[in-house]
Amino acid sequence: MIRTIKQILKTVIERFKSLRIILALSLGVISIFTILLFAGFLSVTFKETLINTTKTTTQQSVVQSSITLANEIDNMTGMAYGILDELKSSTLQKNEIAELLGISYRLNRNVVSIGLINATGQLVDYAPSQYTPKKGANVYEQDWFQEDLTPNQFSFSSPHVQNLFEKNDHWVLSVTAPVIVDKEEYLLLIDFNFNSLGSYFDKVSIGKRGYSFIVDSQNTLVYHPQQQTRQINAKEENLDFIIDKPDGVYITANKKDTVAIASVSSTGWKIIGVSYLQESIKEAMQEVQGYMLWVFFVIVSLIVLISIGVSKYIAQPITNMVKVMRNSDENQFDVYTDETRFTEVQQLSGSYNHLIDHVKTLMLQVKEEQEELRKSEMNVLQAQINPHFLYNTLESILWMSERGNNKGASEMVAALGKLLRISLSKGNDFISLRHELAHAESYLTIQQIRYKNQFQYSFEVDDTILDCLTVKIILQPFLENALYHGIERMVDEGHIAIKVFDKQTKILIQIIDDGIGILPETLNEIEAGKNSGKVGIGIRNVHQRIQIYFGKEYGVEVKSEMDEGTTINIWLPKIVREEKGKEE
Repeated sequence: MIRTIKQILKTVIERFKSLRIILALSLGVISIFTILLFAGFLSVTFKETLINTTKTTTQQSVVQSSITLANEIDNMTGMAYGILDELKSSTLQKNEIAELLGISYRLNRNVVSIGLINATGQLVDYAPSQYTPKKGANVYEQDWFQEDLTPNQFSFSSPHVQNLFEKNDHWVLSVTAPVIVDKEEYLLLIDFNFNSLGSYFDKVSIGKRGYSFIVDSQNTLVYHPQQQTRQINAKEENLDFIIDKPDGVYITANKKDTVAIASVSSTGWKIIGVSYLQESIKEAMQEVQGYMLWVFFVIVSLIVLISIGVSKYIAQPITNMVKVMRNSDENQFDVYTDETRFTEVQQLSGSYNHLIDHVKTLMLQVKEEQEELRKSEMNVLQAQINPHFLYNTLESILWMSERGNNKGASEMVAALGKLLRISLSKGNDFISLRHELAHAESYLTIQQIRYKNQFQYSFEVDDTILDCLTVKIILQPFLENALYHGIERMVDEGHIAIKVFDKQTKILIQIIDDGIGILPETLNEIEAGKNSGKVGIGIRNVHQRIQIYFGKEYGVEVKSEMDEGTTINIWLPKIVREEKGKEE
């Protein structure tokens, strides 16, 4: 069941992308599922209550019937003993006996007839007097007498049709008792109208179709609502179920009927009440389910309305944030959200506002960096085409030509051409490390000729990384500083070494000179001026361009010792070219 609910919710989420719809449907499904579970629990509980109520009602009806029947039998017994006492206490004449029987008959409306039977089974006296005995009728020969009664003791018969009188057959319960009148043995026979008792049983309510019947100690039917037609249409009862059962209430093996048993005192009889359990439950459940459907409809309607309201209340802050975020998609970064309805939404709102502030800061930073980059590139371009450098170079070429040093002039022209070609590099911002080193070598070649071999230079390069990319013209400013501020002031010949190392994900370029070095205070000013200031403009331009293109973990480091020389460390990312020779 839980897996099914999860699958339903997953389908809903995939089907509907709106948080409001998902919340409303989820709340509705969960609420309705809870109601159905509760309704199922109530249904089971109500069914059990109905069963217990049916059992209790049936038992109460049967117990009350047993008490009523016992009282009626006590009345019959009392009447019989009263007549017996009158017959035994005095010597009555024949007419007095008839009068006694008549008075007793008239005093009890449930008495059908009273008779005095002689030893041969013939009626001697009887009441009412207007009855006419059937000719040859013998009480002792009657089936009901032979089955149920004993002549020499007080006895009750089963209900039967009394046919001792002409045209006055009644459904009766007979009571017999032996009596001696004038030293002769007689049998007192009192017939009570059993229909009056039967009408009482018919009025006993055991459900709509429930009924009750009576059995004796042998589990033989004493009374049954259909007993009067039993000879032609008997209603069979499962009397085996009742055998040896004490008083109480039971459910039959097929779970369809409730059977209650109550004993009738002083008779050995049992009253059996039968109610149709499933019928009672079905009717009651149908009625209750009708009410439950109405209640379910009302509750579901309320749940739908509440779910819509709650989902709207929950989703509204997020909807408002979505509108604000859409404005940011249109580059409107001055719109903030101030949702504080829920803690989570408040945190999300704060994070979004912080993000907007961060984006604005980044945009401003990018704008500033682009401006700095533009200035740096302009400075680099100016450094590349330094008029003073070009003038000195061209003057050196002219001077060598006039003195016939055509070879030197030719080498300088070739180096200058290569330097300018690489500097332009077809407008690309990136060139290969191979070309950057060639640019540096061309510059050193020109300067070595101009300085008349006052210094020497060398390259130590890992050939495997020559095709990696770098920002162009990052070595020339440092070579220029090494010459003008270091080696130019030396008496002895100077040396400049350019080394390139593969550092896994990074590339390290070192420019090492053995010049006079840099004063500590000047070195501090250079370090502080890498990001701002007027000291070390060339160093700052290279450092900023590298960091703008590649990030803060890359850039320039300057190390120097007085009278020992200076080392420049340039850190670059290891970026492999996709196509070789593209800048050529």
